[in-house]
Amino acid sequence: MTEFYGHNPRFYVGVDCIIFGLNDGKLSILLTKRQFEPEKGKWSLMGGFVQDGESVDDAARRVLYQLTGLDNVFMEQVGAFGDVDRDPGERVVSVAYYALLSLDDFDFESVSEHNAVWVKIDEMPALGFDHPAMIERALFTICLLYPSPSPRDRQKSRM
Repeated sequence: MTEFYGHNPRFYVGVDCIIFGLNDGKLSILLTKRQFEPEKGKWSLMGGFVQDGESVDDAARRVLYQLTGLDNVFMEQVGAFGDVDRDPGERVVSVAYYALLSLDDFDFESVSEHNAVWVKIDEMPALGFDHPAMIERALFTICLLYPSPSPRDRQKSRM
């Protein structure tokens, strides 16, 4: 390793996975309770750290699999979150990802074995860190990509 950047501060790079699920047209989100500090016992997204020799995309896939058992899930990057105080443990910049799954053919047992639970989006508990801001940005992105039909369009589809 060279020392080209040795005069700059070092900090951690994390990934957070925002997994939405559609069940009978209702939106849910996959959450877990943190088992360790900081923020132990708080509801959280699935998150972890980028390891040496690992891309952020690979880290997101690995973290999602390790924490939920979900594999081969297509995720899209939402953005980077880097407020100085976003993590009370250390200075961490996190890259957030989201996925939208259909829960009709979903293995609920695998997820529950990993202590993850589906929560209706309108019944979401308080979350740790800056996870609410990540979720808000992901929802905004989904709304841009998949705008809901206008009342006029819905009326036309009924005809």
